[in-house]
Amino acid sequence: MLSDEVIYTVADRVASITLNRPEVRNAISPEVIGEIIRLVRLADQDPQVKCLLIRGTGEHFCGGGDVKTFSEPLSLPAEERFDIFERRLFIGNRLPKALLDCSKPIVIATRGAVAGAGLALCLAADFVLCGESSYFLAAHVLIGLSLDCGLSGLLIPAMGIKAAKRLALLGEKINAEEALAVGIVTKVIPDAFLDEEVESLIGRLAAGPGTAMAGTKKLLNDVAYPNFTECLSGEASAVANCAASTDFPRGVEGMLTRRTPVFD
Repeated sequence: MLSDEVIYTVADRVASITLNRPEVRNAISPEVIGEIIRLVRLADQDPQVKCLLIRGTGEHFCGGGDVKTFSEPLSLPAEERFDIFERRLFIGNRLPKALLDCSKPIVIATRGAVAGAGLALCLAADFVLCGESSYFLAAHVLIGLSLDCGLSGLLIPAMGIKAAKRLALLGEKINAEEALAVGIVTKVIPDAFLDEEVESLIGRLAAGPGTAMAGTKKLLNDVAYPNFTECLSGEASAVANCAASTDFPRGVEGMLTRRTPVFD
């Protein structure tokens, strides 16, 4: 049940969304994406909620998309894979848009892995409090995919074009301090004190002026991401092309078998 995989609570004017799939590093399936979107919208419409907190159970925040779901269509012809992944992207790419459109401040707390969709969540959030154990990567290129989940429109406003290309084209892992330096996170905190820092921040936001915060968030996001919807549409086409290629099955097989794929 999704209620077990994504936990939602409201207390003290804070809505908490907790990814609860620690056995797979809180990897996000299409169903989980839909549930997160629903809960973000639910919290946004709740007059008792002033801010949102998103976090993960266990040692990792989010290991990205569930690669096992990528393998299911691989036996299909290329044109069918194109259609499947284009549709999947049109659904999945609603996730960062939901966070940007939410009128209430969103705080994310991270430990361990923050990859793919997890990275997109952080970039679309308003505050990211990052435990020292956190590391960040966009591993799409390693399995033969282009960027998804809005990353093409989120990376450059945060870090600039050169850093974004390094992250996206090389699939390199960066640690917490470098993530702070390039603008992915708000603050780096020793893991032992992360929860304390999170409580302090959400307490401040929960006591803040809701209308003013909503207006300010919208003004800033409108300037930072003026063409975000177009980016999402472009990602769907680009990923669908990748899914129809011969590189993608090799990349997925390499990820699942932990072997380095050989691309064309």
